[in-house]
Amino acid sequence: MMYKKAKAYALISALAVMLYGGGLLLPDAGGDAVAQDKKKDSKAPMEGRKTQALSKRVYELITEANEKVDVEDYAGALVLLEKVKAMPKLTAYENAQLYTFYGFLYFNAEQYDKAIKAYNTVLAQPELPPAIFQQTIRTLSQLAFVTEDYELAIKYANQFMDTVGPEPDMYVIIGTAQYQIVSEKEVVTAADYDKVIKPVEKAIALANERGTSVKEQWWLLLRVGYWEQDNFKKVREILEILVSNWPKKEYWTQLSGIYGELKDENKQLSAYEAAYDQGLLTKSAELVQMAQLFMQAETPYKGARVLEKGFEAEIIERNVRNLRLQSQAWQLAREDRKAIPPLKEAAGMSDDGELFSRLAQSHLNLSEYKSCISASSKAIKKGGLKNKGSTYLIQGMCQFELDKLTEAKASFRQAAKYKKVAKNARSWIDFVESEESRLKQLERSMQMVEDSFQTI
Repeated sequence: MMYKKAKAYALISALAVMLYGGGLLLPDAGGDAVAQDKKKDSKAPMEGRKTQALSKRVYELITEANEKVDVEDYAGALVLLEKVKAMPKLTAYENAQLYTFYGFLYFNAEQYDKAIKAYNTVLAQPELPPAIFQQTIRTLSQLAFVTEDYELAIKYANQFMDTVGPEPDMYVIIGTAQYQIVSEKEVVTAADYDKVIKPVEKAIALANERGTSVKEQWWLLLRVGYWEQDNFKKVREILEILVSNWPKKEYWTQLSGIYGELKDENKQLSAYEAAYDQGLLTKSAELVQMAQLFMQAETPYKGARVLEKGFEAEIIERNVRNLRLQSQAWQLAREDRKAIPPLKEAAGMSDDGELFSRLAQSHLNLSEYKSCISASSKAIKKGGLKNKGSTYLIQGMCQFELDKLTEAKASFRQAAKYKKVAKNARSWIDFVESEESRLKQLERSMQMVEDSFQTI
């Protein structure tokens, strides 16, 4: 029961905010009908009706009932309404106020059928003031949503416009109800979503024509309709309006995604960067996505800095994937030395030796031969290498640079066992052997010179 009531309130509150910011209709002892948030509809299109008032006794009882509602004493308010109901010769206006209150109390008791009946009794009263009529129809539309009778919600919206004329809020009710109907269908077509789109577009056009505000939620409903039709150009247009008027993170990131769908990489980056510059990206995945977009746009330095700041702020998780990405960003930015620390950290976390092999290559590029030999040895020991021969080749090259020719030749012989690098490895073996021969020849020559000096 608690879940049902919470769901009902959630539905009715969401619809109220989407449409007009009001709530369920309550009578006002001053003689008018007002929404629960006390905001009146300033428009009264039904002309020619007389201003009506309550009798003194009815006024007193309605006032007291309102006070009971203020302290959530609904049972006490109901007792007072029964006293009003028992009074002889109530006017149509007094009956309208009475049954408006009944409708509100029945809603709070979750007796929705009785609430709907009470509000329909309000509509049946002659000479109904415009404000009460409008709010009653709106309240009935909300109750139709609570009871999930979306066709009835559409009926009330059309009844309103048949009497009052076109209203943006009523078109939005129709669009929202159609969306709920479509959502419950097993097979949905693009034409089904036209039933959502068309009334919402009428609401927006009418609001613009009258110079009244178009609510954020209307655009969101329209966005859903076009999204379900895979009409990404229209979704893009709507999101561009949303970020201009309500620059929220979700709209910037969605707009970036839509630009990506439309293959507009520059705008995809710009939209996401706008969210980043405003400090809206606060999650690890979001910052990593920002860095990746910078790298794809060939601005790896910016990507590396995003990751660096994210690590420093302890927002981005220091895992293998993210550290490797930072290292790649620094390498692409030709900041090889800065690429070393994150790559070394990632290599230590990795289950295989692949990252140690990349680390060895980075050390080789920086002429850090001892570190290169250490990293390549760890890579080979850890295993799981995609190209083990290449790792042996790197190790041999670093050993050669440190004049460790015997070890280098052994590494190159290991590398020669792998087809991809075999030719290169054999060339290195020949080169090492020729170097060994040259050094031996040089050593013999030096020895001969030394011997000649000794015989003088």
